[in-house]
Amino acid sequence: MIDPSDVRPSPRQVAWQRQELTAFVHFGPNTFTDLEWGTGVDDPAVFDPSELDCAQWVETLVAAGFKSVILTAKHHDGFCLWPSKYLPHTVAASPYSGDVVAELSAACQSAGLGFGVYLSPADLYQEKAPGGYYGNGSPAIESRIGELTYTVDDYNRFYLNQLHELLTSYGPIAEVWLDGANPTSSAQTYAYDAWFDLIRRLAPDATIAIGGPDVRWVGNEEGFARETEWSVVPFAGGEMVAAQTSPSVAGPDELARADELRWYPAEVDVSIRPGWFYHASEDAAVKSVPELLDIYRKSVGRNAVLLLNIPPDRRGLFAPPDVAALLEFGEAVREYYGTDLVLPATINVLDLRENIEAGQQVESFAVDALLDGSWTEIARGTTIGHRRLLTLPAPIVPTDVRVRILSSRAEVPVSLSVHFDPTL
Repeated sequence: MIDPSDVRPSPRQVAWQRQELTAFVHFGPNTFTDLEWGTGVDDPAVFDPSELDCAQWVETLVAAGFKSVILTAKHHDGFCLWPSKYLPHTVAASPYSGDVVAELSAACQSAGLGFGVYLSPADLYQEKAPGGYYGNGSPAIESRIGELTYTVDDYNRFYLNQLHELLTSYGPIAEVWLDGANPTSSAQTYAYDAWFDLIRRLAPDATIAIGGPDVRWVGNEEGFARETEWSVVPFAGGEMVAAQTSPSVAGPDELARADELRWYPAEVDVSIRPGWFYHASEDAAVKSVPELLDIYRKSVGRNAVLLLNIPPDRRGLFAPPDVAALLEFGEAVREYYGTDLVLPATINVLDLRENIEAGQQVESFAVDALLDGSWTEIARGTTIGHRRLLTLPAPIVPTDVRVRILSSRAEVPVSLSVHFDPTL
C-alpha cells in the first residue's frame, strides 16, 4: 500500500480547497409548495418567481466572500430549471419565461464567481410519469451521448443526456454535485463510471462532489467537520473503509484495513435556515453571525470547505434577513480572520496551515505563547491540513507564539498566524 505521506491532491482539488467558502442555492417548485422534498407530480405552473434576479444572488455572495455557487438545476422532484429537451417537466412549462441555469451562469461569469450544478440522481418525476425511465428495468444498450458512446439503461442514458446539456451549454462548470439522498421507492442502478467519464471529458477542471471521486460528504448537515479531519482517506475494494458518518474515517484502524489511499477531502453542507428551500415561516430563524462564524471555524477551520445554502424566496430573490446575515458574516470573516495580527496584541484564535500540495502530514501539534517572559502551552490539536482554527479559552496578550509538531508523517512547514474574534 502507498505511504499516506505520499498521497497528493489533484490541481482541481487544491483549487477547490482554497475557495473555502462556496454557496448552495436550493430553488424550484418546493419554494412555492412549501415542501422540502417535492412529489414529482407538482404542476410546473407553481414555479412562478415574480422578480427573479440571479445578479442579486451573485452580488450578495461576492460581497460576502464566496468563491462559487452551486444551483439545484434538478432536485429529487425531477423539475428542471433549464428547458431540457429530454422531458416536458421543466421551467419551459411554467409561467416563468426564462432559463434559470443560463441566467445564473451568466451572472457568475460577469462577476468572476465559479458556477456549479446540482443534478439529483434520484428523480421522482421519472419514477411516477407514465413511461418514465427511473427504475423501469430496461436493458443496457449502446447509447450515443453527444460524440461519446456508453452502454447504459434508459435512465442512465437520460441522466447522461441531461449532464451533456448542462456541461456543454452553461459552462464553464466549476463543480458537479451528486446528492446521495434517495427518496424513491424504485430500484435504480446508477452508471457512475459513465457519468464521471462524461464530466471529466466535458469539464475536466470541475470537481465531482459528494457522490463523486473528488470530494466527500463530511457526514452531517449541521455545519461541522471532525476535530481530526484527514484528506488522505483509506479504501478497500473500491469503497471507503469507514462510513462517511463515522467518527473517524482515516485513523490508524481504518488505514490498517485499506488496500488503497486517495486524496478525498470533506465538504460541509449546511443551510443558513432550518430548511433547504425557502419557507416564510423561517424568516426569523436565519442563523446569526456568531452562529455562522462558529460554523466557519468548525468547517473551514477543520480542513474542509463550507458549502452554505441560501434559498431564494418566491420572488426569486435572496430574502432580506439572509442578505443581512451574509453581508455581516463576510465582513466579520475578513475583519477577524483575514489578516495576521502583529504581536503583542490581544488574541483568541490560532490559525495554522499546511501546504496541501505537499500532502497532509501533521498528526498532532502544540502551540506555545510567550507570556510574561515564559513559554506556556496554550493549545493542542491533531490534524491541520489546508487550515486549522483553534479558539483559546480566554484572550491573551503574548509577545510571541510558536508551533511544535509533535507527530508527523513527513517533514512539512507549518504556518501560524493569530486573530481576535470579539464574538467568542
